[in-house]
Amino acid sequence: MKNFLTNKLLLVCLALAVLFVQPTVARQTLPDLHNPPAEQLTVKTLTVAPDNIHQQTAPRYHLANGLDVTVYTSDMLASRLYMYEGIPIIPLDDGRYIEVITDINDPTIYNKGDGVFHPFPEEKVIEILREVSHPNMNMDVVVYLLPYPRRNALVSSTSGNVVFLSPHVLDIHPQTCAYIVAHEIGHVFHNEYMPDGSGVWDRYRSVRGITEDWIYSATSSHPYRPKEIFAEDFRVLFGGPDAVFGGRVENPELVSPLNVAGLASFMRNIGGTPVAAGPRVKATSYPNPFNPETEIRIQIPDQIVNSHGRLTVKIYDVRGALVRELYSDVPTGENLYIQWDGRDRHGNSVASANYFAMIQAGQARTSLKLVLLK
Repeated sequence: MKNFLTNKLLLVCLALAVLFVQPTVARQTLPDLHNPPAEQLTVKTLTVAPDNIHQQTAPRYHLANGLDVTVYTSDMLASRLYMYEGIPIIPLDDGRYIEVITDINDPTIYNKGDGVFHPFPEEKVIEILREVSHPNMNMDVVVYLLPYPRRNALVSSTSGNVVFLSPHVLDIHPQTCAYIVAHEIGHVFHNEYMPDGSGVWDRYRSVRGITEDWIYSATSSHPYRPKEIFAEDFRVLFGGPDAVFGGRVENPELVSPLNVAGLASFMRNIGGTPVAAGPRVKATSYPNPFNPETEIRIQIPDQIVNSHGRLTVKIYDVRGALVRELYSDVPTGENLYIQWDGRDRHGNSVASANYFAMIQAGQARTSLKLVLLK
């Protein structure tokens, strides 16, 4: 019975991530809500802000674990609500604002719950943050306890060191609160100490056993994104007793981080000094979708070109099987253009499907999804 209740609670917690959105919509258009681009967080810049913004002081907490937390409470944010060009918005201190949904009967809110929005409670959030036990938590964190969900990002999310905790449609269970808050702090942590392109990500993926880019990438479904897996591992290993949930993570195909040899010690040693981002290879393709051929366009940083290292471009199918190696040589310039004619290494035309171009030069690598439509 205990295991049944624990499993049931976990399922409820995971379901809360899409509580507001109709499931069919969420599957078709699944943005990275936990680490959205800056342009997703705000819509416009205010030319005239409400006077009461500058009269408010957000409470600040200096926690023993090193976290320095500024909290914008739900009451404070609700007091800022006003209509701007006919749209309900909440202004932020820096002149930006977020567009919000104030009516629970809005068609975007699929589950109406008990008829009102329930913000995250400030005291509980701070209690959870106190429980985070990673040794390198000397970070500034800004937390917005939203009174209303954002129009363009309904669930909780993080950008940089800023956490947006979106309200639910029922009272938030303490363990659910711990689950979400600890997960989002995991994102703040990797944003601080593991920028995109740093070698720490490659080492983490190797220890975690998620090195297959065609399965685990930023464009994969939510449970297969490395940043989401990291945030889940952080929650379980360092999030405190209420956030552990028996060691289970969002992706049911992954072993619990508690049972991955060397993972806890590896993650515990991350931090102290933010890691500088390494050189990044960028790639696009045109056309995409394509038929019968497409051009892969690769931008190579000077550091890689000057190192005279080998660059490879390989095509894989969705099962991870190698379809064809398109390029393996030392690039001589910063731009590389490679044609793929939709054929495998034996010269046979491949079927209509999704494929992945894997581009790697030393520690720098990237993946590109290619869609062949005949």
